[in-house]
Amino acid sequence: MNSRAGLSVLGMCLALLWSEPAEAKPLPLVQIAIVEDGSSHVVPELANLVQQEIREVTRQEFDVRFPDELKLQGGWSPQGVKQALDRVLADRRVNVVIALGFLATTDVSKRTHLPKPVIAPVALDPQLQGLPFKKGASGIKNLNYLTALTGFHRHVEAFKEVFAFSRLSVLADRMLLETIPSLESRVRETAEQYGIQLKIVPVDTSAQAALAALPADTDAVYVSVLPRLPSPEFDRLVAGLIERRLPSFSSLGQQEVERGIAASNSPDVDVRRLVRTVATNVQRILSGTDAGQIEVTFARGEHLTINMATVRTIDKWPSFQVLTEADLLNEDASAAAPRLSIYDAVRQAMEGNLALAAANRKVEAGRGAVGQARSDLLPQILVGTAGVIAGRGPNTFGTGTDPGQSALVLGGLKQSIYSDDIWTRYTVEQKKQVSREEERNELQLDTGQDAAIAYLSVLRAKTVRRIHKDNLKLTRSNLELAAARVSAGYALRDEVFRWESEIANGQKTVVSIDAQTRQAEVVLNRVLNRPLEARFSTVEQALDDPAVLGDTRQLFAYIENPRGFQVFRDFEVAEGIRAAPELRRLDALIAASERTILNAERAFYLPDVTMFGTASQEYASQNGGIGGLALPGGIAGVTTNPNAYVGSIGLSFPLFRGGYKKATKLKSTEELRQQQTERDATRQRVEERVRRVLYETGASFPSIRLSQKAADAARKTLDLVENQYSRGTVDIIKLLNSQNAALTANEAAAKAVYDFLIDLAGVQRATGQMSFFQSAEERAAWFQRLKMFFASAGVSPMPQ
Repeated sequence: MNSRAGLSVLGMCLALLWSEPAEAKPLPLVQIAIVEDGSSHVVPELANLVQQEIREVTRQEFDVRFPDELKLQGGWSPQGVKQALDRVLADRRVNVVIALGFLATTDVSKRTHLPKPVIAPVALDPQLQGLPFKKGASGIKNLNYLTALTGFHRHVEAFKEVFAFSRLSVLADRMLLETIPSLESRVRETAEQYGIQLKIVPVDTSAQAALAALPADTDAVYVSVLPRLPSPEFDRLVAGLIERRLPSFSSLGQQEVERGIAASNSPDVDVRRLVRTVATNVQRILSGTDAGQIEVTFARGEHLTINMATVRTIDKWPSFQVLTEADLLNEDASAAAPRLSIYDAVRQAMEGNLALAAANRKVEAGRGAVGQARSDLLPQILVGTAGVIAGRGPNTFGTGTDPGQSALVLGGLKQSIYSDDIWTRYTVEQKKQVSREEERNELQLDTGQDAAIAYLSVLRAKTVRRIHKDNLKLTRSNLELAAARVSAGYALRDEVFRWESEIANGQKTVVSIDAQTRQAEVVLNRVLNRPLEARFSTVEQALDDPAVLGDTRQLFAYIENPRGFQVFRDFEVAEGIRAAPELRRLDALIAASERTILNAERAFYLPDVTMFGTASQEYASQNGGIGGLALPGGIAGVTTNPNAYVGSIGLSFPLFRGGYKKATKLKSTEELRQQQTERDATRQRVEERVRRVLYETGASFPSIRLSQKAADAARKTLDLVENQYSRGTVDIIKLLNSQNAALTANEAAAKAVYDFLIDLAGVQRATGQMSFFQSAEERAAWFQRLKMFFASAGVSPMPQ
């Protein structure tokens, strides 16, 4: 290459490096106007969300802008809204108009000509508002609106299903009533179909004014969307309705039920999905699709929600059938339903259980029996008084003397120096007291287990109930899907009937589970000695919560494989035998029998030695009295001395008692043998019980993971089949089978957790060491013994 050519190439390279890149082709400019009825608390951020979503959806195709001067509000005036719409529709800069509000929606729907596309995404009720509808779209050139198609007619029907009423007041925004003169007549037509006496109450910005306008004889209130009512005033309105004990129904949805409205069958508006639909429609319009041909349906479905706190306050109750399908807010949260954890339940059982209280009384009575037996070992002091009359009979000459009379103070002391019978009775009673205490301890463990199982049974029933209610909602959704399939020609009407049948069966199942839940609550209340119908809220328990049944997460490491589980069983058997109150009770009785046998053997050669002391003092006499009265050995006797003091030591030895000694020894010996045999049998039962419940727990623990795995697989299958069913590629039978399989798997997965916890409570009872009664130090010591036991067996726990 010559120098000239080299310079030429270099020049070309430099030119390429230094030349400016070609400018990208600018995107088409689109300016969008937004007209709102006025500021509102209902969805205050809706306009901003719409702008953000439209920019996001169209950013690759259009340069979308929202000039501030094209963001207008009508000041909640029909005339103001009309002027704002006239302005933006006439502005040549505007490509699309977003009409936010029922006033703006009504205005654009009445115009015979729309010079540019308009989207109205917050239509309330197309039938009541008189909105155009043709083949799923507005049918009007340049007009698109969005509606859930679940209007006042269906709301009234659902309201009557929840509460019985005949006189209904409808709270409606005054601006809406003035903007749509025909609205009132259409609402009345719907009410007449249900035999309802109707009163429409216009609402402005005051809750007090709205409440004052309610007729005195109204027995239900329908709350339509009240965008001009400030949020604090809405809360005052709700409080006023509750104070008057009026059932209320929200047209807006669950968020108002959460604030105290009694019920609604509308789920909350999915604002994100709504603005995404608006943005998608804007994109389609900008791409050339006529707004009047874009579908107007924004499906929200039906989702009945009931505020049970409001229901309890107004004391107006839905039927069992309604409650089975509805979402119940504040179902347990009330002053009459305290929050109860499993730990609280066991502790309350220890304090209040009647059987345990009776056992405690038995132990206290036993303390008295021990005291009675001990009293014979202590000095016996007697005091008293006596009056004595004495004289001589007639002499041989037929004459006699007057009798003598005395009044005496008497005192006596008796002290056993040695009596094997007394010491035996005292020792035996002490051992029986130990037996009574261990019997009480045994009952404590049984009661703790009963309380834990009863509580977990309540949780299990509630969880199963929730699963079946979710399945009922799914069935309701599939019913709506089937109706859509019928409308689209994918299916016959019998599919709708089949889903309706499934809903009825689902409601029946939920009612049955409700009864099981209440039964479990009654059992727990009995164990806790609470009123049997007392309500309480429960606390969901996690497997790794130490407050449940000890540190189960740490325990898992020792039972993860067969070898570790075998060593763990041996450890628990040793722990159970060491701690079993049944064995300690029998040990005490055996010790008592051994002492009784020893006494029977000693009775052949050991005497009883007793010390006596008596004294008497004469404090009154007549005719010389009779002298002192002495009580040697406790037997009264007369002396000639007015003051007497006697002390003695007695030794007694029964030579023959009709074979009593021999019979006593025989009886005690056989009783001892019986108790020893019973202890061997009890020890065997303790070991059998420990190993049996451990095998049950060993099976229920892996079932948790396996059941959850099956539930996940069933859920994925159901999702696939649902999608295929919605597209008409599978029939109803396959979807039903998939749904039932998912229901069964979910129920099994939920039950597996509680079955394991119930089995674990059985393990703790079998080993006589329930974590509820242990301190943190005691639990740590238990794990230390477990660790040492595994080390001595040469086995290490599985790493977690």
